[in-house]
Amino acid sequence: MVKIDMQKAYGTVEWCFLEQVLTEMNIPGRFLAWIMTCVTIVSYAIVVNGKPTTPFDAKRGVRQGDPLSPYLFVLAMEYLTRSLKTLRENPDFNYHPRCEKLNIIQLSFADDLLLFCRGDVVSVQLLYDFFQQFSKASGLIANQEKNSIYFGGVTEDMQQNIIKCLGFSKGSLPFRYLGVPLSSKRLSVAQCQPLLDKMVGRIKNWTVKFLSNAGRLQLIKSVLFAIQSFWS
Repeated sequence: MVKIDMQKAYGTVEWCFLEQVLTEMNIPGRFLAWIMTCVTIVSYAIVVNGKPTTPFDAKRGVRQGDPLSPYLFVLAMEYLTRSLKTLRENPDFNYHPRCEKLNIIQLSFADDLLLFCRGDVVSVQLLYDFFQQFSKASGLIANQEKNSIYFGGVTEDMQQNIIKCLGFSKGSLPFRYLGVPLSSKRLSVAQCQPLLDKMVGRIKNWTVKFLSNAGRLQLIKSVLFAIQSFWS
């Protein structure tokens, strides 16, 4: 498994790439024009000694904090998803043994990306080559210092060959993904302690509020259950 962290993801998406993706998805022309207008009229100013400089126009990226930006970024990542699906037609590529039946090659949430394949040099190289092609087209570049690769049931010699091929650091389980620890084994009490601490912290905040039993029940259902469900 390869964990890729994209460098300044929202700020590096190429506008021409985004527009082409939306066009290929048959977004209506007028709506597409509205979207690209919202994306391309951005300007920035830098505060120096408490005073903003003359604004300058942006050349790429989507607005940070804009409600529309996450949707646009997901559509941009769809290009990578559809590209990776073509790997099934390559006889040299081998799926991860646990992912083959479901045809799973990648999982992503916004710019958090996990790639899966069998632990051999050819499959890993093909997987990374597809990501490199995506990087050249989209402007989204992997942060080499934060990328990691994780092995299971792979010989030490093969691991070293793959690491040399990609230049990634070797990671160890468990690691945190989207704020949740991922492990190949059952999570220990210590690894679940942040979940317990978060829930206890919420409860302590509620004790100082004058809430009815119905209000407390509603908070438990809407907040505590939601936290637990996210981890599950």
